[in-house]
Amino acid sequence: MYKCWLYYFDSEHIEEFPIVRKANTVEKLVLTLPEGVYSTLRTVQKNKVFQFSFHLNRLVESYSLSKNSFHFDINTIRKPLHKIINEYPAEEIRIRFHIPHSEPEKCYIILEELSTPGKLAIENGVCVNTNNLIRSNPKAKLTSFIKKSEKIKKYCKENNLEESIILSPERNLLEGLSINFFAIRNKIIYTAENEVLSGATRDIILDEAQKANIEINFFPINNDQIDKLEEAFISSTSRGLLPVIKIDGRQIGDGKPGKITNYLLSRLNERMIIEAEDII
Repeated sequence: MYKCWLYYFDSEHIEEFPIVRKANTVEKLVLTLPEGVYSTLRTVQKNKVFQFSFHLNRLVESYSLSKNSFHFDINTIRKPLHKIINEYPAEEIRIRFHIPHSEPEKCYIILEELSTPGKLAIENGVCVNTNNLIRSNPKAKLTSFIKKSEKIKKYCKENNLEESIILSPERNLLEGLSINFFAIRNKIIYTAENEVLSGATRDIILDEAQKANIEINFFPINNDQIDKLEEAFISSTSRGLLPVIKIDGRQIGDGKPGKITNYLLSRLNERMIIEAEDII
């Protein structure tokens, strides 16, 4: 079971936030909170957070992109977070920060045990589908999008699908509901750039690809090109990198994770440890 705290930037006070019975999951709790911006983080070796500074800065950036002003020091959240993480009974933790538009002095901090993809998902790959949702502000992490995507997430869960990829009006594959998407054709990585959220994990993958002299095309592949792909994968802070073997039931390549995907997976796992930051 997850737990939630409410932190006040103006007084630097933190208190446990009571969870109502109907909000028995983090997603259901978020739907009861005022709309705002959010970011999802993960611990590494319990007392460090993967690319912590990046996520804090993205919270402030998302707030600005939503045409609101954030006048507090985001870094004051470090000390209370360190305290509640040390008291939380899990080896690794998934953290969500949620700052309401109407009350920028408040930040909901939600902790739950980190659930990472199983060995079979990594070794065999996962299946995804596509959807026609529109993210009105693609560079900002807004909780309003969580509400819009609720039915699609439920469908994915019921049909053993790992994610759902958003199609542009031109039917280009942009990104998932909570992940970045990459396709490989002729040993070139294709990934959208201007219409998607930036991501710490995404940045590392692209950096490692460039170091390995793998060509990157910052343009999404079209739905009509799925059958011509050699490999595909998704990435996020919580999931890391996951190979994709089917999109809308259409097989990718030979139906197994490919060489480029596995190489980038191994490099990301190493960087995950290297780029874990102390909280305080």
